[in-house]
Amino acid sequence: MTILRESYLGAPENPRTAAAVCYITIIGWFIAFALYRGNKTSLAAFHLRQSLLLYIVLIVANVAGIWATTGFVKVADAIWFLLWLWGFIDAVYEREKPVPLIGDMAQNIFGKL
Repeated sequence: MTILRESYLGAPENPRTAAAVCYITIIGWFIAFALYRGNKTSLAAFHLRQSLLLYIVLIVANVAGIWATTGFVKVADAIWFLLWLWGFIDAVYEREKPVPLIGDMAQNIFGKL
């Protein structure tokens, strides 16, 4: 008789691994994408789409912030961090809830991912 145990977070076969890793830097996104290609799950795909749009928003906000005041950059980064944290926590707890403001847009734009 074998006992099936839930694989730990960090194991490549655990769907939460790709979902959580994609939020840890843009390099983590590419690693998570590679994990997802080997073990396609809806949880990983959902969070890959959301985190990709989060990274795009971060890059655009910081490039635009070069010509804006310092206060704009700080506010944009703080909002981005809160959205990032929201998505990361949902990934760890296996929830497929869209991140506020951009979650639904990410699912529509990157729906084929």
